[in-house]
Amino acid sequence: MGMERLVPSFEELDVLVSLLTRSAVGQKLSSYITVLTGPKQEVEVDGPEEFHLVILDNGRSDILGGEFQSILQCIRCAACVNVCPVYRQIGGHAYGSIYSGPIGAVLSPLLGGYDDYKELPYASTLCGACTEACPVKIPLHDLLHKHRQVIVENEGKAPISEKLLMKAFGLGASSPSLYKMGSKLAPTVMKPFTKGDHISKGPGPLKEWTEVREFPAPKKERFRD
Repeated sequence: MGMERLVPSFEELDVLVSLLTRSAVGQKLSSYITVLTGPKQEVEVDGPEEFHLVILDNGRSDILGGEFQSILQCIRCAACVNVCPVYRQIGGHAYGSIYSGPIGAVLSPLLGGYDDYKELPYASTLCGACTEACPVKIPLHDLLHKHRQVIVENEGKAPISEKLLMKAFGLGASSPSLYKMGSKLAPTVMKPFTKGDHISKGPGPLKEWTEVREFPAPKKERFRD
C-alpha cells in the first residue's frame, strides 16, 4: 500500500472515511471498509500476534518537502476525476497509468518520471474544477502548471517560431482593436487551409493538431457584428 492513507488513530480515520465516501459516491457511509491495525493487545482474545505493514514508497518520500508535497494528501476519492472535462472526453485508459484524471496527471510524472509521462500535465485545461472539487484542498491545477514549467526548463528554450507566435497572440489578445482586426482578417488568411467548415491542414503549430482533430474555420460573421 502507499503511505498516503496511513492515520495514527481512529479519530483521524473518522475524518478520512467521511471525506472519502462523500466525495467519491455522495454517501454518508461506504459499503465496506477494511481497516488494518496493529497486533492484538494483552486484553484482547483474537488478533495477530505480530503485524507487519509493507509500505510501497515508490518515490513518495522524495516528494515530501518539495513543491509537489501537497499531492500526498490525496485520499483517492476521484472527485477531481468526476469533474475533469478532459477525463470525460478521453477516459482513463488514455493516461497510460494506474492513476488517471488530474490526480494521475500530477502524480504519475512524479512516480514514473517525465520520460514516460511528460504529456500528462498537458492533458488539462487548467480550468481549476479539480481543485474546487478536492476535499483535501490539493491545488491540482497549480501543480499541473508547475509540471509544465519543469518540463520546459528541462527541455530548454522554445523554438523562435513558437515564441514569436505566442508573443503575437498575446499582443493581439490584449488589444481590443488588434483583436477585432485579426478576427476580421482570419477567414481570409485561413481560406487556403479551409475545407468546408473546418481547417483541413493548419499552418505552423496547427499542423500536428489538424492531423488528428477537426479545427473549426474562422467565421466571417462575428458575435459583435
